[in-house]
Amino acid sequence: MSEHALTQEERRCLQLWFRQAIAEVEKNEVSAQLMRRHAPTATHRAVAARRHAVHVPGHRKELVLT
Repeated sequence: MSEHALTQEERRCLQLWFRQAIAEVEKNEVSAQLMRRHAPTATHRAVAARRHAVHVPGHRKELVLT
């Protein structure tokens, strides 16, 4: 079987493809680690459900008597 040498363009294309594939795998691994580390628990959901909205009163209109 004869060996076929890759052209410079083919070699560059393969390098870019491998870099992109490796970056995608690393991104998926980091995403999975973050999801495991910061996954919401039942306690978090219960606390968030009980939390009340804070009411901030608007500015009172002041009447100016002249």
